[in-house]
Amino acid sequence: MQIEQKLIAEINARLERQDANGGNGWASARRLAAGAFEEMGLPSRRSEAYKYTPMTKRVTEDLSLENSAGVVSAARAFDAIEGLHLSTTNGLLDSVPQDLPEGLTISSLVDAYEGNRIFVNDHLSRAFVAERDAFSSLAAAAAEDGILIHVAANVKVEQPIVIHHDSVSASGLVQPRVLVVADEGASLKLVEHFGKAGESSAFENRVAEMIVANGGSIDHVLVYERSENATFVNGLHVYQEGSSHYATNTITLGGGMVRNNLHFLPDGEECETHLNGLYIARGTQHIDNHTFVDHAKPNCESNELFKGIVADKATGVFNGKILVRQDSQKINAYQSSKSIVLDRSASIYAKPELEIYADDVRCSHGATTGELDEDAMFYLMARGIRPEKARLILLEAFARDVVDLVDQEAVKEYLYTRLHDILEAHAS
Repeated sequence: MQIEQKLIAEINARLERQDANGGNGWASARRLAAGAFEEMGLPSRRSEAYKYTPMTKRVTEDLSLENSAGVVSAARAFDAIEGLHLSTTNGLLDSVPQDLPEGLTISSLVDAYEGNRIFVNDHLSRAFVAERDAFSSLAAAAAEDGILIHVAANVKVEQPIVIHHDSVSASGLVQPRVLVVADEGASLKLVEHFGKAGESSAFENRVAEMIVANGGSIDHVLVYERSENATFVNGLHVYQEGSSHYATNTITLGGGMVRNNLHFLPDGEECETHLNGLYIARGTQHIDNHTFVDHAKPNCESNELFKGIVADKATGVFNGKILVRQDSQKINAYQSSKSIVLDRSASIYAKPELEIYADDVRCSHGATTGELDEDAMFYLMARGIRPEKARLILLEAFARDVVDLVDQEAVKEYLYTRLHDILEAHAS
């Protein structure tokens, strides 16, 4: 527990400094999150949720919140997208676009709090339960600032908001915080890109909360491509009110150790939730997608599709759980995990779960893991296609099922190219 004690001491020191300087509005929430983290500690392999993902190997004693390492810039792949572009350094805004559409607010959390304390206090920490997620609690306790994106009631933001997470400290523990709020009847599209930042070994542990009010809509795409030395824990927590729509597509193409903790609470009737993901793990990468959909109200629908391709000595993990509470009748919930293993030295662990307490529901889940279809290979080769080309065609078709669900055409085309380049090396 030495590393936990060290981190708690650093968090308390930060809070004391802020108190001496007048503090900020969510200091009490940060203390609650720190208390939850201190009680839980970092999860070990004895924790069922981290049975196959040894995150503690990446949390070393020299990690510190007081990070003085130099900042490394990442490749900006989405500059050509027509939209509202933001850039961050260690998860904090570098600048905000001028002439934002009426009804759209983008700012730091500190600035937002100074402008509207009630709004920040009402929404921050609303979408996640601190006692449930140690890493999100740590990020919520440590983050002194963050990003707010707020769309006012009935405002439709037509252009996508593109966040380039393109500068990160070369090493150390970075803990970004993001709050996205779509008010009643509002809608926005959000694209996030974590490009490769050299050979940086940064540990990014971020907590992102997305709140969708009645009749609101958020469409979210995240593409992660850091180096194999990097570690990423992505705590995404989504809260939906009635008749809202939320869709996310999490594409993981990089990182040495990646854990996507994706939590969804449709807390009103007629909610629609779509969560899709694709990962390609090679070398010694370890990529874990952990999802939880908590159907708290009746008459809702959720659809989940995750696909993985694992090669070399890499490891892929999928653990998806759907909970249907006792009074949540008329739920349609579907979950599917499909994986391809390209080498006998690669590993896949899949654990789909259903926990249902209502009797009038339509729910299903399934997980398949295997090699490329021999019949499909034979069919292509019988038509004169070389074996390596046939393998590439099948792998790309498998992965494109998820990429085709991305709503942004420019992002989709970029991913098609990246998939071709990555998979071509494993098709021979």
